[in-house]
Amino acid sequence: MTNVLDALEDRIQRVDLVEAIADFALGVTYAGLPQQVVDAAKIFVMDSLAVGVAGTTYSATDRALAAAVAWGEGSSRVLGRPGISLSPTSAAFVNGMQIHALEWDGLHELSVVIALCAPLGAIVAEMDRQALSGEDLIVAVAVAVELAVFFGGDTSESPRFFRPSAAGGMGAAAAMALLRGFSREQFMHALGLAHAQTAGTMQAHWEGSMALPLQIGNASRMAHFCVDLVEQGMTGPVDVIDGRFGYFKLFESGGDIERLIDGLGTPFKLTQMAHKPYPAGRATQAALTMLNQIRSEHRFDVADVHRIDVYVPPLIMLLVGRPASDDMTPSYARLCLKFIVPLMLLDGDIDPRRFEPAVFADDEIRALGSRLQVLDDGNEDRNALGPQRMVIQLKDGRSLGAHCDAPLGAPEYPLTKQQREDKVRRCFELGHGSHDVERFIALSNDLENVNDSRALLDLLCGTGAQDSASRSARTTTA
Repeated sequence: MTNVLDALEDRIQRVDLVEAIADFALGVTYAGLPQQVVDAAKIFVMDSLAVGVAGTTYSATDRALAAAVAWGEGSSRVLGRPGISLSPTSAAFVNGMQIHALEWDGLHELSVVIALCAPLGAIVAEMDRQALSGEDLIVAVAVAVELAVFFGGDTSESPRFFRPSAAGGMGAAAAMALLRGFSREQFMHALGLAHAQTAGTMQAHWEGSMALPLQIGNASRMAHFCVDLVEQGMTGPVDVIDGRFGYFKLFESGGDIERLIDGLGTPFKLTQMAHKPYPAGRATQAALTMLNQIRSEHRFDVADVHRIDVYVPPLIMLLVGRPASDDMTPSYARLCLKFIVPLMLLDGDIDPRRFEPAVFADDEIRALGSRLQVLDDGNEDRNALGPQRMVIQLKDGRSLGAHCDAPLGAPEYPLTKQQREDKVRRCFELGHGSHDVERFIALSNDLENVNDSRALLDLLCGTGAQDSASRSARTTTA
């Protein structure tokens, strides 16, 4: 009997953890957010939606869209897909997949959680369901990132599950519960149902499968399933943080849960987000930053390169230290330094349209890739992304080196406003349809004053700017 009572007491304590999460999330208001959180929300909403438009260039998203269209029409529009309307769950699925499709979306540096793709995939599908203001979006995004990073954990182990879909899905469910105006009890059931459906492993990442971004689409769709079910009275497991089969027993381990809860909102993790300047995954960004530094400081031709050594932590080895091959998929190539570095050396940039078989088999790219070695630097932190070091040996005997503690786009080395907005322009150029990118940038920069977020969706889906203008300005009274 004592063991039963002890177990019951432990369960009650663990439910208190879920209640603390719910109370934090439901207590976040726009008026209570620091200005730097508002600014970060505007920056990363703009960035994430833009890369979702660019994600239409990956054939895998066309296949996902075709399947979603077969599931039936609806009233929710899809990022970068003029004339397409699906059910909110189907639209969330395609949106989430497109946002992550090119490995170009932002992440939280410290937890290595790509925290916005799953939540925003779901949120965009909600825009045609209810009139969400810019303030609503800012609060939902702040909460989503906070909880995604919480569930991503302060773990001592490298990931087994795909954190952007697993932890990101929990953040997405929290954001949707907030937007639906849930009570504390409903919020907890939404998290419970999300935990019951959490999925996504590193195997798809390891193989470079089309299922890699698809896992994000599933997380976005799952968030809609959860809140729809809760609205119909469905309940979920409640002891989902530290229960016998809770999140921190199944998906992550080694974190100090109490410390994670105490750290909620101090600071808001949205202010620690990083951009990806290049559509090639976060784990390649330091190498590209170092390569650009070396080329800016030294004059040499690609033909002069004898050898390139990149010294990286074990997690970078795991994520992008893979061999290149002629038959690799675009998802695989975006996470392969032996392809990405030669591509940057030859092109001076990373163009997502270059991820195709003819380029993978290019003799010059293959030759350069064979001269690149990715070497484990012995870092004992299994989740470290840096520091990293690059050495380029030239045929004339010169040795050119660079060191990187933080790549371009990291909080310590942020993109300028011009660089951020130029990235958005480039995304729109890559995406399908006719889009008013300057209007989109202007609305994003003034997001807190947007009365109806469908103004953004009008531009993202190719609807005329006149409809967008009519929704955008907040009505004020004297």
